[in-house]
Amino acid sequence: MELVLAYNRQKDILNLFTEYTNSILQQGEDVKQCLDSQHLDEEMKDLREKYGLPQGRLYLALVDGQAAGCVALTRISDDCCELKRLYVRPQFRGCCLSKILIEQVINDARSIGYKHMRLDTFPFMTAAVNLYESFGFHYIEKYNDNPAKSALFMQLVL
Repeated sequence: MELVLAYNRQKDILNLFTEYTNSILQQGEDVKQCLDSQHLDEEMKDLREKYGLPQGRLYLALVDGQAAGCVALTRISDDCCELKRLYVRPQFRGCCLSKILIEQVINDARSIGYKHMRLDTFPFMTAAVNLYESFGFHYIEKYNDNPAKSALFMQLVL
């Protein structure tokens, strides 16, 4: 397994982001509202704008050269960042890729100087929620403009 910065792998990232959104859209209108509010099509036009160095990151996990998963880090404020776009393809799950991806962005966030890392997720993503909790993320009040009523908001003190 290899982690690489993904700014020059836009096709791989687009495929992963599309798989991710398609996999969760079936969960209902709440999820659709959340995804619509994120304007992924605009985000994909310039990945560096939202996830670029030095304040952000965008990683691609490769297994035998094949795109297996991704994760992103974006700046909220000088001392707070957000974990975004964590996704591992189903055939690569169970190999600790999610854990490795999260560890990487946590280490990067600390190196950048962030004090808190936030994320939003959904209750139906039980494996992800359990993983976040295992890293020490705790529940917080809504911190962004996510319109989904069922969304969960979490934070990790770095």
